[in-house]
Amino acid sequence: MNDARRDHIPANERDFKGAYIPKEIWCSPELSGDEKLMWGEIFSLDNDFGCVASNRHFMEMFGFNNERKPQRLIKQLKDKGYITVQVDKRDDQRVIRIVGKYRHMDKDHMANLLSLREDLLGKMRR
Repeated sequence: MNDARRDHIPANERDFKGAYIPKEIWCSPELSGDEKLMWGEIFSLDNDFGCVASNRHFMEMFGFNNERKPQRLIKQLKDKGYITVQVDKRDDQRVIRIVGKYRHMDKDHMANLLSLREDLLGKMRR
């Protein structure tokens, strides 16, 4: 990934209040400790555009010695169905998204869900 194209903010200077790792992830015997931490960092960075953090970001965040470790952890999380990874080779960009009940939902998705909820409630009242 091309780190020069991203605004790189050191982890200790990032504006966030902490990390959240749900019980289902934290207590999963299927995941290693590093996979759980990687999931938590991806979760904290997954926004409307997905997580676009570089391998260098994960290296600095967790003190890894080389780029293979974050690549391997991302692949393991993908293979286990916890994240999706899209790579746009034209833009040299990777987008990682959390899947399942903890996935990020943008405003459009939330509006659609609220509309569907209202429709269902209206039908139930009839």
